[in-house]
Amino acid sequence: MAAAAEAEEVHLSDIMENFDYKDFTLQWHITHRCNLRCNHCYQEDYSAFQSMEDIENVLDQYCTLLKAYNCLGRLNITGGEPLTHPHLFEILRLAHSKGIKTGVLTNGTLIGEWDARKLKACHVDYVQISLDGMEKVHDSIRGRGSFQKAVNGIYALKSQGIFTSISFTAQNGNLSELKKLAIFCYFLGIDKLWFDRVIIPADEDKNKLTVSSEDFQKLCRTAARFNKRNMVFCGRSLQFIPCKNKLIYHCSAGENLLIVLANGDVMPCRRLPFIIGNIKQTDLLTLHQNSPVMNELRSTGIPESCKDCKYSELCRGGSKCVAYAKMKRFDIPDPDCKFRKISKAPK
Repeated sequence: MAAAAEAEEVHLSDIMENFDYKDFTLQWHITHRCNLRCNHCYQEDYSAFQSMEDIENVLDQYCTLLKAYNCLGRLNITGGEPLTHPHLFEILRLAHSKGIKTGVLTNGTLIGEWDARKLKACHVDYVQISLDGMEKVHDSIRGRGSFQKAVNGIYALKSQGIFTSISFTAQNGNLSELKKLAIFCYFLGIDKLWFDRVIIPADEDKNKLTVSSEDFQKLCRTAARFNKRNMVFCGRSLQFIPCKNKLIYHCSAGENLLIVLANGDVMPCRRLPFIIGNIKQTDLLTLHQNSPVMNELRSTGIPESCKDCKYSELCRGGSKCVAYAKMKRFDIPDPDCKFRKISKAPK
């Protein structure tokens, strides 16, 4: 893989030639500290934490990248649990002052009325809370009492008129919960409920949480029925297939997305296990342009076995992270696609 190759300098003009995105998303893990220990979490370190000096440096580098690409900024602040960071609201205010759209991705358990008012005052564009089912199932995944605390957080956000999104992570053990959650969220007045698959490398999935291709396709059909009533958003990889609303997503890893972890490490996607550098040694723009991994992700293109599919130009092979987790390759079709031609993992 190119991940092992030496960095080859790529000029900005070479990237701009094929860069036709209006926005660029930075998913920023401002802390690895968290008050929960979810069974599917990919967090290994729970101590890393960014100082205000580091925070200002990251924002400055992000603004430089946005200016270079003439893009709007979309900053998703997460953790760990972002509400454990004492400077969260300061970060949101600073980002807003620079014209960057902001979202907070949280487990919701630490949001009270005061926090919701502060989030509103910081002009946050949306808050996403994770719910992995109704109370019994959610608590079995995220910890006893976490469901009711998250719901209390939802009420606080809704009282301030903040756009509230719910994220459902599908895994073995909660697949039947999506339809119950859709009805629950409808009556809560949730603005958006969306779902995705748990991503765990096959050789690390000791608890067998990964959803089979057949179960994922069945879940997509269930979601499509609720999508007709605007109760479930079907906008992630492959979810368009059974859905009449053909909002076709393609993987943005290597393109208009970067991840910054609390220790400064930079990744193309939180669910692809590649560290492309550290923001304390190399700036974001240089990493985006010259990382061998980023360049390989950009140059991979549509998998050969997808090219006869009528959706190939838009879908572009589905999720690279799923392909890599299951097959140790990201240049092949998403293994959960019903239209795929079988690709083999490397020996």
